[in-house]
Amino acid sequence: MWLETLLFFIIALVYSSAGFGGGSMYLVVLSESAQSQPFIRFTALMCNSLVTGTSSFEFTLKGWVRWKQVIGLLLFSTPACIWSSTWRIQTNTYSIVLGICLLVAAFAMLSQKKTIVENNLTPTNQWWHYPASACIGLLAGITGIGGGVYLAPLLHLSNWGNAKQIAAASAVFILINSVGAIITQLVTVQIAFEYTHLWLATAVIIGGYIGSHSSGSWFSHKWVRYITIAIIIFASVRILLKHL
Repeated sequence: MWLETLLFFIIALVYSSAGFGGGSMYLVVLSESAQSQPFIRFTALMCNSLVTGTSSFEFTLKGWVRWKQVIGLLLFSTPACIWSSTWRIQTNTYSIVLGICLLVAAFAMLSQKKTIVENNLTPTNQWWHYPASACIGLLAGITGIGGGVYLAPLLHLSNWGNAKQIAAASAVFILINSVGAIITQLVTVQIAFEYTHLWLATAVIIGGYIGSHSSGSWFSHKWVRYITIAIIIFASVRILLKHL
């Protein structure tokens, strides 16, 4: 427990200082533990919501959240996320799905480019954003991965908005989907809140606060992203080799 708590603190500290949430990294750590898959899903979603809650609030105050467009995406993703969070999945099946999703997430991050658009651009949802959002919601509920790691590359590739607008949209997307899935799991799956959750939540809150309010990132955004990609690929391949 103490090792996981320390790792969660470091992840939140480093990734929030570089402008990321680190949701996929929480799953990497949890996948190496002996915890059950309902525990892993719930814990990952909880940590995602805690990290993105602060950033969503700050993005909203700064006016970077384009609510009309974001709500349109959430209307498709959140119901799907809530529905899939109730699915009872065998441990081996969950591990295989998680490994595949992490691998896809790594390649999604690798393909992500900075959007070069005018700052006053009004984001516009294209028709395919809605079914894509629903699919991302399904994956978020099943794995606890949050969904922002899939949404952001799609929005960047389609020039949906500038970098700040996309970061804000991703944070709100993760927050709302995670909270919806957490409430649903507490009610339907009847997951008990354990003292381990309290330690991990505290570590994420403190680490995320220090990182997001630091004078600058200890690592560049580029290196944090590439290190994350390497770790996720390694973890996903290891998970798949173990359970296939």
